[in-house]
Amino acid sequence: MLIELLLLVIFPILLLIVISLFFLIYAETFEEIHFGKREVGLLVIGSVSTMFFDLPIFLYSNYFLAINVGGALIPIILSFYFIKENALSFWKVLAGIVMVGIVTYMVTFVTDVGVVSYFPFYFLPSLMAILLSFLFFFRNPKTCVFAYTISTLGVIIGGDFSHLPELFEFPFMGSMGGAGIYDMVYLAGLISFCASFPFIRKKRLSRAERNIRKIEREAYYAGKIAGIGGDYRHIIRKLTGRDVEEIKKRRLISEINRPLMRFYASPLKRIVAFLIDSTIVFPVSVMLLLIFHMELYIFLSIFLLIQIFYFTCLEFYFGSTIGKAILDIEVRNVANEKADFMTIFTRNIIRILEFFAMFYLVSVLLIVATPKRQRIGDIIADSIVVEVK
Repeated sequence: MLIELLLLVIFPILLLIVISLFFLIYAETFEEIHFGKREVGLLVIGSVSTMFFDLPIFLYSNYFLAINVGGALIPIILSFYFIKENALSFWKVLAGIVMVGIVTYMVTFVTDVGVVSYFPFYFLPSLMAILLSFLFFFRNPKTCVFAYTISTLGVIIGGDFSHLPELFEFPFMGSMGGAGIYDMVYLAGLISFCASFPFIRKKRLSRAERNIRKIEREAYYAGKIAGIGGDYRHIIRKLTGRDVEEIKKRRLISEINRPLMRFYASPLKRIVAFLIDSTIVFPVSVMLLLIFHMELYIFLSIFLLIQIFYFTCLEFYFGSTIGKAILDIEVRNVANEKADFMTIFTRNIIRILEFFAMFYLVSVLLIVATPKRQRIGDIIADSIVVEVK
């Protein structure tokens, strides 16, 4: 009983620490499999900060089904992203999901509190995913993301969707991935990734090589914004009037971006744009409160989820929300290009964390203080907000 309690409380935290350490040490390998800073930040910070929020997907009479944002939605979105970016074979993914799903179905069962599985049987889906991953990819770095993907999707299909007929035999209220980072959906993917990563072929640059690559990347981004071409030394010289060797490393990003401040949206514009958007989202939430007589916690959850949906949809399809469009500002990636879905989704899912960080006060301070005027979500997602006409 003690072992199971320790696993329940400590194990997910240890996994998050392990995957963070792996990323710090082997960042190049993570980038090779499209599991970069943005994705790690979304999985760790995004899931932890949204594990108490459920997105309703089915409501009828005494039946209510939701999906937990941190425990299921984020892992599912990451899984499909890994399939696309790593060009994983459809048939291999399908075979993996089916096998993991079958194992999951066999070790889970329905109780009064929902679908459960017990120690040590809830490790079996992850073990199956790891074995299949090495069977299909051996020591290729794709082994890890394949294991993560089929674990996550296999568990939610075999453990949640396959049990829905049993759950709906009686009035039911529940959430898939409802335990957040402690849920089997979330943990299965993490276990599979962390357990398979030590056995793959890995890349690791020296500290000096990493510093050079970081300087080149920052100069490239700055050059894209300023419209300056050439190598990183030329771009830095054009922007700062000095050679790269003359600038202290810890000041380099600030020095490069100082001449570009006019391109980034001002803190005032961003605050006003957010207030305009909030005046659109808030009345919708209040209307739902009056119609369904929701409790304060549920109202707050619905308000934040509507806000995320509003910002994500408009910024992905149009680059701007209504408030941003009125103020002539737009969301882009750090290379000043149209931001993809993962960038937009990540920067907006972090809004829940920012809301509870003194009601966005921390984010406002970061927008004022950071070289690229980025809030927490922008830093994690590698997004910027720029002036446009």
